[in-house]
This record gives sequence, structure tokens and C-alpha cells, in this order.
Amino acid sequence: FFSGGGPACRSRRAQSFGGMLAFIIAGDDETALRRGRRLCERLEVITLAVSLGGTESLIEHPASMTHAMIPRADRLAGGLRDGLVRLSVGLEDIDDLLEDLEQALTGCDDGQ
Repeated sequence: FFSGGGPACRSRRAQSFGGMLAFIIAGDDETALRRGRRLCERLEVITLAVSLGGTESLIEHPASMTHAMIPRADRLAGGLRDGLVRLSVGLEDIDDLLEDLEQALTGCDDGQ
């Protein structure tokens, strides 16, 4: 559906863009894994979930959740980094979401 054509083509096909994003937490494998887990645990507005469909903001850390049973070497070989976090942005107030992410990211090294 969205192959080829770049952003201009996609914007002609869709009324709006989705609220799904992914980012990778910095650090070596062990550090990124710990930080990703800790980030998700610290959130107060955004909900930790394995399914990212819904109207509320949901977050997932695949390396410690949906793909935890896959050996690390296999995950890494497949391109799934230990620090990968997926976020589905919901309908909450943007300032509440940004504040929640900021406090969780700032504190993801607490309690090492």
C-alpha cells in the first residue's frame, strides 16, 4: 500500500499519518535492555502493552516482552536491538505524554 512514491505519495493516499513510532535506547546491549525495561516501568500516563491498537497511548519493549523468548543473538541478527521501544500515541493531552516520557527517560538509569 505505501511502497514507493515517498511521503508525497503517501500523503495523497491517507488523510492523516499514524501515531506509531519506534526509537532505540542508547547503550550497549545489557544497558539498553535494562534502560528499555526501566523506561516502560516508570511511565504513568502511557500504558505498557503487547498490542499497540487502541485510543490510549501504549508502549512496548520487544526484547523483554514479545520477543523475550528468542535468543539475543537471533534477535540481534534479525535487526531487533535490545533498546528498541515501540510507542503508539493515543488521544491523551500531548503535554501529559511528553512529561511522562521525559520523566521516564530521565529516570531509566535509577535503581540499576
